[in-house]
Amino acid sequence: MARTNVMSAKVILAALAASVLIALSSIATYAFIVNDQSAEFSVFTRSNEQARAHFMNLDKFVITIDGEERTHYLMLELALKTNSSKAHDQLIEYKPLARNVLLKMFSQSTFEELRQMDDIDRLQKQVLGKLRQAMAINGYAYQIEEVLFTKVVLQ
Repeated sequence: MARTNVMSAKVILAALAASVLIALSSIATYAFIVNDQSAEFSVFTRSNEQARAHFMNLDKFVITIDGEERTHYLMLELALKTNSSKAHDQLIEYKPLARNVLLKMFSQSTFEELRQMDDIDRLQKQVLGKLRQAMAINGYAYQIEEVLFTKVVLQ
């Protein structure tokens, strides 16, 4: 009889433990599915700061380019991507520096060089490298993640 009571107690404890595990996994699943930002206990949620990219559009600008026979123009529109709102806010203050770096970089190019640029990815990486270098020298505390060309016109 005592043995039956011990077995019954173990079965009840196992059932209780299983019920608690099912309840906890249900709560975690619900928090994950609805991405409940108030569920601080959940290991599945991310803050909005980490969840989204921030973009800063640079105003359209036109650069005069020397050609063999005449003067040409390059019109650029691009955006800079950062991964935090703090980086984005500070990047706004550095906008004139970013524009200056781009103007210097492209105004040193010839029309023939620019006309042959068919690898936009490589060009974006070159721009990114120059921007990162200039920003770091001037005290920009964050990193530009990506340069996106949104419009390029060469005439």
